[in-house]
Amino acid sequence: MFRHCLSKSVYGPPVRFAGGIAVKPQKLGDKTHIETVIVALGQYLNTGNTMLGAFCKANLKEPVALFSDKTRPIMHEFSKDLYMHLSFKDEEATGKGIFSGPPKGHYYKIDADVIKFEPENNKIYLQDKTYTYDHMILAGEYQFDWDKVKGMEKCIKDFWNSKVVSTAQVHSAKMVWRSSLDFRGGNFVYAFPKSPYKNEGTNHIFMLFDQFAKDVKVEGQWYGSKFIVTSPDTFLHRIPWINEKLEDLAKKRGIEIRYNRQLEEIRYSSISDPHRVSDLVYKNLQTGEQEIINYGSAIVYPEAKVPDVVKQFCDESGHVAVDHHTLTHKKWSNIFSIGEISNIPTVSNCIAVCTQAKVVAGNIGDLKKGKHTHYFYDGVTATPIFTGWHKLIMPGFRYGGEEVNTKLATDTTTPFISDIKQALSFTIFKRYEKKWFEKKFQGKIFGPPGWKKYVKPHLPAVEAVKH
Repeated sequence: MFRHCLSKSVYGPPVRFAGGIAVKPQKLGDKTHIETVIVALGQYLNTGNTMLGAFCKANLKEPVALFSDKTRPIMHEFSKDLYMHLSFKDEEATGKGIFSGPPKGHYYKIDADVIKFEPENNKIYLQDKTYTYDHMILAGEYQFDWDKVKGMEKCIKDFWNSKVVSTAQVHSAKMVWRSSLDFRGGNFVYAFPKSPYKNEGTNHIFMLFDQFAKDVKVEGQWYGSKFIVTSPDTFLHRIPWINEKLEDLAKKRGIEIRYNRQLEEIRYSSISDPHRVSDLVYKNLQTGEQEIINYGSAIVYPEAKVPDVVKQFCDESGHVAVDHHTLTHKKWSNIFSIGEISNIPTVSNCIAVCTQAKVVAGNIGDLKKGKHTHYFYDGVTATPIFTGWHKLIMPGFRYGGEEVNTKLATDTTTPFISDIKQALSFTIFKRYEKKWFEKKFQGKIFGPPGWKKYVKPHLPAVEAVKH
């Protein structure tokens, strides 16, 4: 029951509006100029869908087009462990069936891959057609980079032998249950890639540990084994005060954390091989030497990358260069960007994306009315961390790590009381998180106190369109 409710709430795309019937997309016909274009990019297109909903709600009479990638890689796995097999053939679970139109608005939907952009002329080239626009929104997510770790794609598709699962396989919460059922001794390794990465900020380390601890069938197999977490960074979470909480929880449970370890290869052999090898091969980033950790079961976060098609909009970090507050591109003032592909220094999970989408929708509305943009994004987001079985903390923060009250538990140290708060927070979050994502985040979902009075100097709408 627990894993089903999680898979439907935490890892499903946030529903943008409660109730109502979605309107159907308009017929584009021979029209080649569109006032506003949303380009949905990345792995699952949740960001593009959320942006469409926010734009239509804020600009009911303004036409907008959603360009949705037609071809995108989804990891399916066809192995012999049939008790979990069917969930990987669920099209809705893999992100291919998540689109639902907003209940109101005027929009077009074009399922086609973008071949190239020509921002100096406000042009987008698709496979069979070229469009022009007044404003464009790059709403993008990371794509999984399977070539970064040698043998990773192969082992994900061959769980029966490799005993490796990944956050790239949905539903992610079910991977906890799956790893527990198939654990047969040896070290358990939880491997993170370098920050930033897809699904950053949400993890199941402690829930997984608790699952192992309460399973009497597994208990005897832990003799001589370790629960090891690895990361090429010097932290588990990029916000220091949240990272301290994670390290403290790991220390209390006896979880070993090894920093500065870059995963380079996964080695395993057939279960029928008498000399069966199951090793994770790392590079120690401090010494430069190779380090091998043997494992009995492992969860591996895949490396991630920004889609190649937007490289021309990126800065030296490899992300789309935008103003961190207005989310306007630093070179082209009629282009905006939200989501993981943007260079904003925060965890761009679905909570952050909902906030960013409202900022961009409001700012484009200002430009269309000939006003200065005044919607302001302050980096607000939150990190759901599963501290145990049916327990959760959800610290929130802005740019610079400034703490934001999410109305959920963040205390992990007070005996007994903190456990009760975490259990209540899990129950509340499971039931109400979609409403929170949409409507409010400490009452101010897109800016600091007094954000409505804040006016940031910007090009007028007419100048922005000409530019």
